[in-house]
Amino acid sequence: MQQANADSAARAARDAMAAAETEAEAAKAASDAQVAAQQAAYTQVTAEKTGYEQQLQAAQIRVLELQGARDAYQQWQEQKAAEEAAAAAAASRAAQEAAAEAAAARAAAAGTGSADSSREGAVATGSSNYVKPTSGRVSSCFGPRWGTMTYGLDIAAPIGTPIYAATSGVVKRAGTATGFGLAVYILGDDGAVTVYGHINRYFVNAGERVVAGQQIAEVGNRGQSTGPHLHFEVHPNGAMYSGAVDPVPWLRARGVSISGC
Repeated sequence: MQQANADSAARAARDAMAAAETEAEAAKAASDAQVAAQQAAYTQVTAEKTGYEQQLQAAQIRVLELQGARDAYQQWQEQKAAEEAAAAAAASRAAQEAAAEAAAARAAAAGTGSADSSREGAVATGSSNYVKPTSGRVSSCFGPRWGTMTYGLDIAAPIGTPIYAATSGVVKRAGTATGFGLAVYILGDDGAVTVYGHINRYFVNAGERVVAGQQIAEVGNRGQSTGPHLHFEVHPNGAMYSGAVDPVPWLRARGVSISGC
């Protein structure tokens, strides 16, 4: 009887131990699963954190790039405004300084010793009553350009800028002209024909006598023109439509200097 009880107790103990082991293994498996899940979650969070950090870094770099572009644009705007202001101031000074010279040229040509200042503009006076035909920036010189021949001098200036007779003479033609839109042709007292093309308006008529420095027209953008400018030609042989020479040395020889060519 005692032996039977002992065997029963032993079996019960073994069963309890087996149950405990099974329970421990289940608890361990559950714990391992939780650890694995936490590890996976940690790995995912770490990956997301790395991705966010990369996105943040990229965003910061982009912000710096945009700030740099904005600063560069602001600097460009300021530089452009300064250059435009300087150019406008220079043009204004040139116009004011040359206005008196234009008046002096007209006075000398007319022999009056005085001139009407109401139509003065930016011109430069040379010797023997020769003047620069208008103010502005030389945009094209005499000679080949874009595969064609340019037979004059282009001086870029705003529409309405005064154009002056380069020398005293008689107007041979004023009005429409092929390619020029409107043009004025003057036969000078020296026998040379001066041509003024792409004008906006003209203030003289054929047969009218003009003096050096007298306003005859204003700068325009008519005809075959890519922008407001005066096309100025010189024909020393007296022909209206042929015999053009480079106006720059021609004017220079007469005391009028034009830079840019």
